[in-house]
Amino acid sequence: SHGGSNINYGVQAFEFEKESNNILKFTVPTRSVARILGRGGASINEIKDTTEAAIDVEKPEDGGALATVTVRGTKKAINAAKAAILAIADQVAEETTASVVVESKYHRTLIGAGGQGLRDLVSRCGGPSDPKVQANLIRL
Repeated sequence: SHGGSNINYGVQAFEFEKESNNILKFTVPTRSVARILGRGGASINEIKDTTEAAIDVEKPEDGGALATVTVRGTKKAINAAKAAILAIADQVAEETTASVVVESKYHRTLIGAGGQGLRDLVSRCGGPSDPKVQANLIRL
């Protein structure tokens, strides 16, 4: 009897539906958004094509430091898309860090007592405010 096969197909379709319905939200620095999107959306479209994820990037309306990225798709697709987007955001962040040159006589003022000044700076720039995490970020 072939009667059972239709039911199986229905279950598979439902499983796929559920599987491709994951949503992941994360934030990236607003100033990396232009690079993530690429010229005329070229970069983001390439990520969409490669990962088969649906991606939305929302810039903050208040001109804030963080933009929200929403990725939809299978777990594999959203993880791949997130990795690709964060890699670009990291590149932008590294370039900005590299371009700040502070004369050594100002280091003390910038770092502040016990590194507090630098901690404030990192938090203000949207970095982690946990001192333990920051200690790993700051290299002078």
